[in-house]
Amino acid sequence: MLPRILADKRWQQLLLLAATGILQSVCLILLISWGRHVVEGAEPHSPVPWGLGVMAIIFLAAGRYVERFYAELLAQRYIFLLRQKVFEKSQSLAPKDFRIADKGGTLLRLTGDMTAIRNWIVQGMAPLIVIGLWFIVSLLALLQLHYLLGVALLVPLLVAVAGNYLLGRYLFVQSEQLRRRRGEMIRNVTEKLRQLPLIRAYNQPAKETRRFLRQSQRLMQSQICRARTSALMRGMNEAILLFTMLTLIGTGLHLQQQNIISAQYMAVLMTAALYLLGQLRRLTRLYEFWTLKRVAEKKLVQFLSRNSLHEGRKNRISGIFKVELQQVFCSNRLTPQSFTINSHSRILLRGGSGSGKSTLLSAIAGLTRISGGRILLSDKNIKSYRSRVISQHICLVSSYLPLLRGTLKKNLLYGARKLNDKDLQAVCSLCELNNPQELAQGLQTRLEEGGANLSASLIYRIMLARALLRKPSLLLLDEDVAHQSLDVQQVIRRLAGTFQGAIVLCADFSGAEEICPQRWDLTGVSDAGSANNKVIVMEQYAKGK
Repeated sequence: MLPRILADKRWQQLLLLAATGILQSVCLILLISWGRHVVEGAEPHSPVPWGLGVMAIIFLAAGRYVERFYAELLAQRYIFLLRQKVFEKSQSLAPKDFRIADKGGTLLRLTGDMTAIRNWIVQGMAPLIVIGLWFIVSLLALLQLHYLLGVALLVPLLVAVAGNYLLGRYLFVQSEQLRRRRGEMIRNVTEKLRQLPLIRAYNQPAKETRRFLRQSQRLMQSQICRARTSALMRGMNEAILLFTMLTLIGTGLHLQQQNIISAQYMAVLMTAALYLLGQLRRLTRLYEFWTLKRVAEKKLVQFLSRNSLHEGRKNRISGIFKVELQQVFCSNRLTPQSFTINSHSRILLRGGSGSGKSTLLSAIAGLTRISGGRILLSDKNIKSYRSRVISQHICLVSSYLPLLRGTLKKNLLYGARKLNDKDLQAVCSLCELNNPQELAQGLQTRLEEGGANLSASLIYRIMLARALLRKPSLLLLDEDVAHQSLDVQQVIRRLAGTFQGAIVLCADFSGAEEICPQRWDLTGVSDAGSANNKVIVMEQYAKGK
């Protein structure tokens, strides 16, 4: 499900890292050879050994730069692709999962999970490749001197691998729990920061503070537990590394006493062992990075495995625009409904509280998944059309689709199609958005998220104008408190007389029947038994039956 790290030519960076490891191994051999040459009594002023030694040091330093930079380059290119994939997935979620992307989890995926994967590539995988090649070369060199030196280096490191595996299982569980509790806190804080007026209005800051304190304490406990296991793992690795070096040096001293290796080789061996100790220490967090990467990948795979919005193949609507509902229902929200909306219909949607008015409009707009029945668009199942075709022809005006933070112009032009200045001016005039007392800076007036700095009437008129600039064939006007505003009622009256497409108005104000002579009455879910007797099919209503 996740893209491969080495796909799309990213393997080239991996080859460069491998080449860097090989080059650094060669440089290390040259450096050791130079050291052996010096201790064996080379000419002190001979330029060749000293030149090779200096060159080896330069290449070793340059290799660290190449390793760090290209590992970061590989990681960032992969994270860029992965981040894009997560964001695109959040936009293509099925209607039932729309709220999943807005509960703090997406933020955690785009930050914490991406950081964990990046750390694994830069501080785990790349050093493993480079230092792993060093280790292989060092092991081969030691085996050539004597097999006991190879055993002294290899056995403790195998013990380290086994110990990291056993501790890593606990670290994985604790990392999962830590991520879950961090996600809970992020979701809670995100929700409460958006609802500060509600918290203050009901005098609940103390309650929310206590709740945050409990979540923060649980998060702290999880972090402490994970830190304990991580610290134990690092301590174990450090002890094994030191034991490895002592074993290696002790074995070398034993071989020297047996006259198997000379004192000069012993000095070179100690120098190489100390240098190798510093490099292997970089791998002490390897398993920790890998564990965090596994947790991040598990959560990302779960998210990317969610069902996406099913896209049809039709790119355009043929024939006369018409929407037909055939026994459409949503479990526990909307009883079966059968209606037809013609190209120039003016329908007044009414029903008691809980009858499913908003659900019905959202289902027609493709934003709510229906449990049964069919919605036909120009005699074709609406599922056979691409989502962009549906959004072009059907536009919903609802508080469910709030305003964005930014300028008024940015909000109005969001999704606008085939627009010119004349269209923009006409829509602004129709929706009464040219009043300097309401919008002092005109189209450059700044809006807060959701239009928090505007009146309900102005918010609704902006949302209506935004929908009209989409030039839809069907306009769905959901129930809103702004309908009680005389300004909004006047705008809707003018709209009903000038709009070329169909309108479904969900409102309950005086004169709404004059605006929309057709009626669409819904019955609540609890009254489902009598719903069929009250349904009026639109074709019959239009014919006066």
